Amino acid sequence: MFSMKKPVIILVLIALLIFTGYLNHNLTKQALSKVSNDYQKHEEMELAKENYLEDNDLVPAISEGDKNDEIEILDTRDHEDIDKIAKDTEEYIEETINREDSLISKNYFIEQRLSRDKLRAGLIDRLNEIVNNDNTNDEIRTEAQKKIMKIGELSEKELVIEGLIKAKGFEEVLIFLTDENAKVIVSIDELTEQDVVKILDVVIGETNLDTSNIKIMKKN
Repeated sequence: MFSMKKPVIILVLIALLIFTGYLNHNLTKQALSKVSNDYQKHEEMELAKENYLEDNDLVPAISEGDKNDEIEILDTRDHEDIDKIAKDTEEYIEETINREDSLISKNYFIEQRLSRDKLRAGLIDRLNEIVNNDNTNDEIRTEAQKKIMKIGELSEKELVIEGLIKAKGFEEVLIFLTDENAKVIVSIDELTEQDVVKILDVVIGETNLDTSNIKIMKKN
């Protein structure tokens, strides 16, 4: 009959205890990582609620009270209404980015990125209502669909450009793109000419905008 000596049994038990401890350590690290990621998402959402992101404060041009009236007048051959809705949203985003009370916030980049994205989502919802409304003629519907696609393209470019600029050594970056302009805010104590050249190189490479249409500023 097979038998094990006492020292061998002790060694086996020690090995099992070490293995069990190793597994427990890894599982704990994974759990903590998940909790950390969940907490970060929760923190961003809380910041969004506390700073300029109340639904009724987003874009007056697309407020709930005006939706039905604006949809009704879209049975025309004029694109002015869609252009105005998009323009009002762009102006509001840029206004909040430039506000003094926004710039002094220690959570500026998180707050303004969330604000920009939420305002864009509101604009897309508004355009989708136009697309799906029976009173909208085909030409206006097509124009609204094109605008939705353009917004998606701009959002993707912003994400790419922010990543590329960070790769140049900047700690934090916020960019806001329109068809004609780009606004870039970076976290840095002193914005040098060399820094400006680095940023311009990235933005021009991804957008083909002229340097005169790219504004760069720092956020300490």
